[in-house]
Amino acid sequence: MSDRDTLVGNVASNLRRGTSPRAQHDTANRVASHPRHPPEPEGAWPQDLLVGRFSAELTAIAGKVHRVTASSAAIDTVMDLCQHRGAERVLSWAPEEIGLPGLRDAFAAAGISADDGWLPEGEEDRRARLRTLASISVGLTGAIAGIAESGTIAVVSGAGRSRLASLLPPVHIAVLRATRLYPSLGTLIDAHAGILEWGSNLVLITGPSRTADIEMTLTRGVHGPGEVHVVLLDG
Repeated sequence: MSDRDTLVGNVASNLRRGTSPRAQHDTANRVASHPRHPPEPEGAWPQDLLVGRFSAELTAIAGKVHRVTASSAAIDTVMDLCQHRGAERVLSWAPEEIGLPGLRDAFAAAGISADDGWLPEGEEDRRARLRTLASISVGLTGAIAGIAESGTIAVVSGAGRSRLASLLPPVHIAVLRATRLYPSLGTLIDAHAGILEWGSNLVLITGPSRTADIEMTLTRGVHGPGEVHVVLLDG
């Protein structure tokens, strides 16, 4: 076992100490899945309870939850958020990683271009490209999971899933299916022991970026998006 495996195992073990027995999973049945299609939580809270708690926690920390019941409504919500901010470009994951067929067609019809956030190898070219991306006001991603007890979303970067989309633009929109909500970080890790192998980077996002100075004056959006919107899709 590598040092990394040992660390992840210790973290998972410590987190599970505070998890109720009904929320724990049979370790013999753990299966690591592609983040695009993670299995639904088993032995967890009822979905209505998960949705209610997640929404309340994210709202309490200045995030926004937009609950919808169909993919078409999710697309309409994403479009409304982009157009309200006058976005002409969006830093976006690949369509298949977001899971909303027809979204790119809706962008094209509205005159909004989607940039996948690719970066060149050369240092100078990379800096120039980052300056270009920095002018984009909206980032759009999917989410592999949501954590109800803290209003957190889990985002894994990799092919078609630019890490910059959730970090660079001042507004982050994430599309999350309600079936991917878990009660706690412990239950998420317990259900997906191989989560760190799903991509190059795992980010846990809990509301907008917040920074406080020495006088504890709170400022949002200094080290990340100042707005976080979660389009929560039932089913």
